[in-house]
Amino acid sequence: MRLGRIGARYAAWIAGLSLALVATALLAAGFIGFRQSRVVQAEIHAAVDEARTADEEAALRGTARYLGTHFFNALYQLDVQRLNEEIEQVRIWLPITSFLVVDAQRSILTDGTPANGRYGEVFAGELPGEGRESLLLARRGEQTEIRFNISSGGVQAGWGVVTLAAAPWQASLRRLEERTASSWRGHRASLLSLGAIAFVVTLGLGLLTAVLLSRSLARPLTEMSRAAAEIAAGHLDHPITVDRTDEVGDLARAFDRMAADLRAHEEALRAERADLAAKNAELERFNYTVSHDLKSPLVTVRGFAELAGTDLDAGHVDRVRQDLRRVVSAADRMHRLLDDLLELSRVGRVVQAPEDVALAELAREAVDLVRGPLEAGRVRVEIADDLPVVRADRRRLLEVYQNLIQNAAKFACGDREPRVEVGVRRDGPERVFFVRDNGRGIEPRFLERVFDLFEKLDPRVEGTGVGLALVRRIVEAHGGRAWAESEGPGHGATFCFTLPQG
Repeated sequence: MRLGRIGARYAAWIAGLSLALVATALLAAGFIGFRQSRVVQAEIHAAVDEARTADEEAALRGTARYLGTHFFNALYQLDVQRLNEEIEQVRIWLPITSFLVVDAQRSILTDGTPANGRYGEVFAGELPGEGRESLLLARRGEQTEIRFNISSGGVQAGWGVVTLAAAPWQASLRRLEERTASSWRGHRASLLSLGAIAFVVTLGLGLLTAVLLSRSLARPLTEMSRAAAEIAAGHLDHPITVDRTDEVGDLARAFDRMAADLRAHEEALRAERADLAAKNAELERFNYTVSHDLKSPLVTVRGFAELAGTDLDAGHVDRVRQDLRRVVSAADRMHRLLDDLLELSRVGRVVQAPEDVALAELAREAVDLVRGPLEAGRVRVEIADDLPVVRADRRRLLEVYQNLIQNAAKFACGDREPRVEVGVRRDGPERVFFVRDNGRGIEPRFLERVFDLFEKLDPRVEGTGVGLALVRRIVEAHGGRAWAESEGPGHGATFCFTLPQG
């Protein structure tokens, strides 16, 4: 790291010194140019304002005084025709663009045009004070508006609002001012452009120097130091991009190999932790459900055993036989539960070698295994001809179809002919195998719950509640997934699963 710091330090010194010298020169030249331009422009602007102010305050005030007296009689008599004639006479010697005559009630008597379109309109703007000579002056671009009293002998008849075009000499001064300002803006832009170009060139030279020094001295060691810090912080996806054939390159490649090994070990450890967490959660649910479902048969056995003793003492032989039959039934149920739990515990651990399995043949074999429940419920099973051949554990896959078909037969609906369909469909690139029935259906909120251990949505239906949990465990052990689909009660249900292809 000592070489890297030295290289970076010298590069920074060279670039900083060059930039400081050029920036100082540019700032000095720019300051002088800007100062001179502002002084000259301020002088011109002051001259123009002084000339315009003198003209407006002297000439326009006299003009307003004359017009205020000249229009008094016509306005006092409200003679609009005479007012228009007087306005036309004034247009001969004044550059008027607009002339409004307003009476004492602030109503416009004439706008100086033959059509007099603004007659009767109330003037809403500010007007000079009544009973005293006054003038309101406003500039609007190239035009000047004056508002004055029309009065005589102390009698106020109304107001005049006149808009005048700029005098030729004022327009010339304004154009001169604009050209001067534009010229100085151009000079400033040129100076700024020159300064920017010089700055960019100097910056480029400084950066080039820094890059050359960094590439030869600092970059390789800095890159490896940063990668080592990232690896130490646990960021193992940070490769070293040093591509050299010397010892530094060998060290960089050794770093990459070490990071790859650590990353592989970390991913394996993360997967094991996730699997352990899932198994712990499943074990917790398993303990709860097992303790609950196994306790029920034991309570039944104990209760009817006590009843059998009581009935035996009372000499009720028939009741004793009935109590013993219930004890045997509870013991059989516990036996089935234990068998299902044992089978469930083996899934994922005891898996036979995978082989090519024709699913259509496997489905027909599963139908034969549950022929009794199917015939008892008069359930018709339809097996699709396009079921493919997959590579899987044949015995476990047979259990999947057997459980799904048997489950469909249990929930056959009584008001229609029970039918079960075994088939396959395409969902994008994925093959989805399904067992569909037209039975009772499932409420959407229970579609995931039916796969829980010992979960029975209808306690009256025969079974231990392990079958669908067993189906999901077998499918997941093969690398697939299992789920249920239903539009709700009365619309049947479809149990789906996937298997890896290849």
